[in-house]
Amino acid sequence: MKKGLNMPRRVNRRKSEPTERGIKKIFAKSYFSQWLWGMGMAGGLFLVFLFPFSASLTVKLGTVILIVLSALIFLIYLFRFYPKLLTVNFLPLFLVLILSTSLMGKIVLFLPQISNYFVPIAFLSILFSLFFNPTSAVLVTAFLSIVFAVNAKSLEILPVLFFGGVVGIYGASFIHQRADITKVGVWIGFTNLITILGMGLVAKFSLAQILISGLWGLGSGIFSSILVTVSLPYLETYFGITTDIKLLELTDLNHPLLKRLSIEAPGTHHHAMMVATLAVAGAENIGANALLARVGAYYHDIGKVTRPHFFFENSGLEDLTDKSHQKVNPNLSSTIILSHVKDGTELAKIHRLPKVVIDIISEHHGKSLIAYFYRKALEEKKNEEQVDETSFRYPSHRPQSKESAIVMLADSLEADFRFSSGRVSKGSSLTRHKISSRIEKVMDNKLKDHQLDECNLTLRELTKIKEAFARVFAGLAHTRGRYPEEVLKNR
Repeated sequence: MKKGLNMPRRVNRRKSEPTERGIKKIFAKSYFSQWLWGMGMAGGLFLVFLFPFSASLTVKLGTVILIVLSALIFLIYLFRFYPKLLTVNFLPLFLVLILSTSLMGKIVLFLPQISNYFVPIAFLSILFSLFFNPTSAVLVTAFLSIVFAVNAKSLEILPVLFFGGVVGIYGASFIHQRADITKVGVWIGFTNLITILGMGLVAKFSLAQILISGLWGLGSGIFSSILVTVSLPYLETYFGITTDIKLLELTDLNHPLLKRLSIEAPGTHHHAMMVATLAVAGAENIGANALLARVGAYYHDIGKVTRPHFFFENSGLEDLTDKSHQKVNPNLSSTIILSHVKDGTELAKIHRLPKVVIDIISEHHGKSLIAYFYRKALEEKKNEEQVDETSFRYPSHRPQSKESAIVMLADSLEADFRFSSGRVSKGSSLTRHKISSRIEKVMDNKLKDHQLDECNLTLRELTKIKEAFARVFAGLAHTRGRYPEEVLKNR
């Protein structure tokens, strides 16, 4: 790789944007449309909170003033610090979460049989933290806590709603499987109970009032967790947003696709595990989504289960030019190799893998050239004009995300090191210099072939990825001293 690799220049000059259709196409990249969406959200909140209207004109006016003020402050803050939430990709989910929580809260406040402490605001807090980020979740929790307290004309519920919501946000970071959501709900419930106890003592409520209100608060936390458990899969599917919970579930090696890969293509399965180790190290070193990189690496070659014996890693001790490829011409061999990306994408869709994972599967080779069979075709034809290079290139998109690019690099490097290790004599070993040189060569080839033009990686980040890969390979290339013969006999 050339000198000056540490310069913070962009590898790409352009970034491909996903095609937007329908309403998304109309509103995409329009600040005016964002304000329209914002005003629509405010209007929806008014309909939810101000119906039915209070009998008192002054109370009604005061409620309107406070809710409008809090809504405006909330929107201005979002536009200034979290504009991503108000873009066309996230705004529909953003509105659905706020308006659904508002509607449920209004129903609780409207029904005299239900305590105000039962408002399930933690439902919103947990989902916001899972779908977006904890900071914005705290903001929206504070906003709705204020609005609910004003609408209920009861400031006592403000700390209960807010503290319970914040505990839900904190607990969301410990959710590794869907069963953990119930545990978080219990945490929220007991937080509500303790807060109600404190507020009751300050307000000099009777013991019976504190006990009844506390039970409603406890029930609110558990009810919120049930709502999250039920709605989360549908929200993930409908809005196409993948949470860490879903990704963690996909790391289970007993997943049908991974289990099939381990049985039908064990060499590919081992290769995928090694690629995952590299991808996680590279992603962590640049602050990318290491969990997504791991999952993408696990599934990137699942298409090879269709014809496993045509791939080098599944050929046992035989060479790449084994009998499977000796029986067919280079063009057909190339077609078989190329097809594993399409096959993998189709399998991923059948098993309903998230779009972000399917993207990595379809992009992990980009438009790379299958050099081995291309050179073999040239040797047979003996005329470059008679060989169409495009038929030996993957017809996929180049990586569009950092995680996809990292998986591409890790995949190429693992294959390169595995291939070269088969050619190294037993008496030799890989040094750090050799490892670094091979990594630079592979990454430089990807750069020159324009495979990294659309993934938004900087050259500085590529340097950090290279360093992470080098550390992993250095650990894998270690040598062990021989045990004395008498020690071996006693083992």
